[in-house]
Amino acid sequence: MSTAISKANKAFKDYSRETVPEEKSHSWLSMGLVWSGVGISLGLLLTGGTIGDGLNIREALVAAFVGGAILTVVTSLTGIIGARLRLSTAMAARFAFGRSAIVLIAFIMALGCYGWFAVQLGLFGDTAATAWTALTGGSIGSWLFIIIGGVLMISTAVIGYKALDILSKLAVPLMTVLIIASTWRVLEANTWDEILAMEGNGEPISVGVGISLTVSSFIVGAVIAPDVSRYAKSPAHTIGGAVLAFGIVTPLVLITGTLMAMETGTSDIVNIMIGLGWGVLALVLLMLAQWSSNDNNLYSAALGLAVIFTKLQKWQLTAIAGVVGIILALMGIYQNFPAFLNVLGVCIPPVAGVIIADYYFGKRVHYGSSLVDSVPVLRPFALAAWIVGSLVALITTYTPLFITTMPVIDGMVSAGVVLFLLNRFGKDDATAPRTETEAAA
Repeated sequence: MSTAISKANKAFKDYSRETVPEEKSHSWLSMGLVWSGVGISLGLLLTGGTIGDGLNIREALVAAFVGGAILTVVTSLTGIIGARLRLSTAMAARFAFGRSAIVLIAFIMALGCYGWFAVQLGLFGDTAATAWTALTGGSIGSWLFIIIGGVLMISTAVIGYKALDILSKLAVPLMTVLIIASTWRVLEANTWDEILAMEGNGEPISVGVGISLTVSSFIVGAVIAPDVSRYAKSPAHTIGGAVLAFGIVTPLVLITGTLMAMETGTSDIVNIMIGLGWGVLALVLLMLAQWSSNDNNLYSAALGLAVIFTKLQKWQLTAIAGVVGIILALMGIYQNFPAFLNVLGVCIPPVAGVIIADYYFGKRVHYGSSLVDSVPVLRPFALAAWIVGSLVALITTYTPLFITTMPVIDGMVSAGVVLFLLNRFGKDDATAPRTETEAAA
């Protein structure tokens, strides 16, 4: 048994608690495709449809590309930290929060990613079952698709980044072709003037709300960018990947969902694509899209759990969490859990605000893979800033009060500003020295 586990540890090694070796680095294209694999999903197409219900096409274009630009900036700022440290998000956050506080932060981040894995897996099963019925006229229970999808997602998440990379290189180009072809079929009867005059039939929303919907759809992915960027060849490659995924692909997928919803009067992308005559191809590619998107949730959840449960390997945590996720999806968790996950979700972006402010405007000199063991037990300023940012995000989400109309950005910026001020005007908040040199000083 021990020999088998040792072989598995070697085969599935993904550097969850250590730096990624330079020879394992990947290019900006690899980063961009992995992040794009998360973005090319039913969820993003449906978000595009929601935006299209309340805006005209010109406004939707502004919302999609401005929102994409914000995601690109946040992903670049957090991703550069991961690329320089070559550590996962949870490991990098240790420097900002301290060894003790990171257990809480990592748990919240892991629970958020893991919860959405179970929810999206349940939706995957329902969507696949619906598509199968529409395609064949027969009926297969969603439970079968949940199990099949769950096993596929676990398989790539267990292997780690190299499997995510291979899958994204397959899924992203195929889904891109399907989306372009579907958009062409939907709009081929319209002139450019008619397309530019399109507008939604739902309740009007402001461009600011449209931008907020765009940013909210992937802000957690931007926060945990180091999980992917730790494999980057350089910070420049991280930026290139972020521009491709969030500056180009994400807005285009959103606009595709918008155009389809405006033209057909529905945001049911599955029925739209099957109605366009894609048949089995649509079913297979939509399942592939969900696979390449949701395995990232499980992957990042396991990286967070690896910081907490240090006696288990990341692949073991992935397998255990994945199986439990399948069970939760079969129990219908996706029908009751999203509201809790939405509350949890507003508490994750402030983590990025803390890390960004601490690294770029505070204590970058204390960040480094060689200093992991010298991290303080607790940094109260960072914890306080995160709490303030989370409260601001909750208030601007669930009350009429707002700062930027984007609650997740409100929380992230508030956390960063609070930490910057505390670092600037407060006393050193580390409860233990970071390095042996500081200890001896």
